[in-house]
Amino acid sequence: MILNWGELITLEYGKPVKDKESTDGKVPVYGTNGQIGTSHLPAQCKHPSFILGRKGAYRGVHYSDCPFSVIDTAFYAEPLTDRIDLKWAYYKFLTYDINGMDSGSAIPSTDRYQIYSIEVEVPPLEKQRKIVAVLDCIDRKININQKVNDNLAA
Repeated sequence: MILNWGELITLEYGKPVKDKESTDGKVPVYGTNGQIGTSHLPAQCKHPSFILGRKGAYRGVHYSDCPFSVIDTAFYAEPLTDRIDLKWAYYKFLTYDINGMDSGSAIPSTDRYQIYSIEVEVPPLEKQRKIVAVLDCIDRKININQKVNDNLAA
């Protein structure tokens, strides 16, 4: 089934986080380039989801397996339907050139409505979950190899 991302998810804006709120606590806090700290405040996103950088020269795609918060330089995804696995959506977004989707402002940025208009072929939920299982295994292997390389370099 081919749908637009705007039919599957909303991209919610993060909120400014004061320095003291991003230096301690148990809730991961994400920005454009990944996790920037932790917070003692309640999580903005109460479930696992992906984070999409929206401002800056490099706008990354990240995933959190636990509830988290996002600062104002990034979006987080909320599902609009139960036909989407957000981890599958995360992997799909890794295939896009997010940095090439520039709104044209002085500060490089991504417009969520530009994202919403992108067509995506959405496999059945069961197939999405199988894809995620395979890609998660590959990611775990990559992380193990990176740790081995880091130990060899030390």
